[in-house]
Amino acid sequence: MNEEGFLYERISRRLLEQIGAGSYAVGQKLPSVRHLSRLFQVSVNTVMQSYRQLEAEGYLEIRPQSGAYVRHCEVHDVPEPDGSRYPLLPVEVSLSEEVLHYMELHVMPRQVRLGIALPGVEVMPVERVTSTIREVARNYPQETWDYMHPHGFPQFTHHLARRSLSYDVPVVPDDIIVTGGAMEGLSLALRSVSRPGDAVAVESPTYYGTLLLLKTHQRRVVEIPTHPRHGISLSALERVFAERGVSACIVSANAQNPLGFTMSRERKQALSALARRYQIPLIENDVWGDTVYEDGAVPVKAFDDDGWVLYCNSFSKTLMPGLRIGWAAPGRFQRRFLELKQLSTITSTSLSQIVMGRLLESGFYAQHIRDLRATLQRQVEATAREVRAAFPSGTRLTRPTGGCVLWVRLPGRVNAAALFEKAAREGIHVFPGGVFSLDNKHSDYLRLNAGGPVTGEVVRALRWLGKAAAELAAVAGNANRG
Repeated sequence: MNEEGFLYERISRRLLEQIGAGSYAVGQKLPSVRHLSRLFQVSVNTVMQSYRQLEAEGYLEIRPQSGAYVRHCEVHDVPEPDGSRYPLLPVEVSLSEEVLHYMELHVMPRQVRLGIALPGVEVMPVERVTSTIREVARNYPQETWDYMHPHGFPQFTHHLARRSLSYDVPVVPDDIIVTGGAMEGLSLALRSVSRPGDAVAVESPTYYGTLLLLKTHQRRVVEIPTHPRHGISLSALERVFAERGVSACIVSANAQNPLGFTMSRERKQALSALARRYQIPLIENDVWGDTVYEDGAVPVKAFDDDGWVLYCNSFSKTLMPGLRIGWAAPGRFQRRFLELKQLSTITSTSLSQIVMGRLLESGFYAQHIRDLRATLQRQVEATAREVRAAFPSGTRLTRPTGGCVLWVRLPGRVNAAALFEKAAREGIHVFPGGVFSLDNKHSDYLRLNAGGPVTGEVVRALRWLGKAAAELAAVAGNANRG
């Protein structure tokens, strides 16, 4: 990003701070483009870029021949990250025991499952998938019994490639390597571009599985501040890239877990350009990409004209986790990626590839995804309404653009780990925010899964959580006053 890019982000951030603080009320006109141009000593085009981006994000309305006006939106939901909490230095990861502790409840019976990020089985086409599995096993006995080539079942990989027709740089079947889910793809990608002891940049907050992956492979972490609407800070990331402080970067640009944002097309292009300019590999986890509510979202890989993006995806979140089927397009690192794949699992399950090939070819998966997006959006909105009604004043939460999780900030600096323990005793499973970053930067956050229908049981659980959060906030407030 050039100097204009830094200035554009700075102006946008300053305007959002002023709107969030109430300096400009809803419906009020913002300063003119020329006034801000003189104030910040930048070009008119730079200010216009800031205004257009804020309009696209829903903060502003630009009226022809009149100016820019503040729109009604939930500016106060989840605040912009405090950059002072991110020294941009590599650190070790030590979260394994915490994460395992928080995951244990998911497999226990009679739990209200608000912890693990996953669409509920109630919204998945279980019968159609299982009937296809039976059909494939009956009609393709030799193929399902035998090893499959690492590049995958042609019917499967060809349909995956066709999904990229709208990309600026489409993927072709030979670019694809089939994996045992997205996590295997991420692991192979990480090992393809870095060594033990290397530092890797990640969003903050990021999916806790990413942090565990880095710990397992003995990589250090550089956390990059990440906005709940715009995504990873490109200016902070460029500083780290320019200083050669990392060997790679792991990002999710679509329906990111846990924040739920989808980066704009322009920011995805800029992210791909940064990887190319500094020749630092970008590992893209797009496992939630198909759930973006508005049609047409593409990954960063769509703009990868020089092979620096290692793309990883799977069907675990959108169809059936038990299929354990994913794929990667590792760009210029394909040869090393394939070598590591052959040394680990040789190939991926034949049955799952043939099943997915059939579901893609029939058009069933495309229709299912359209239905799933609408269902998840309704469930997320319904869950958010219940949280706002049940949780104490001062609670903030994200407005996801895809996926099925809400990122909730508890008031009064309530420790979400304490709320987890109380909820566990009541048969309610949630996930504390502390494990989505290092050094407890998000210890007062909670991630809630909204992947299932909002039943009476779910409503009662959310009301209990809200009451417990209020009690913890009151205790914390009394302790602070004492």
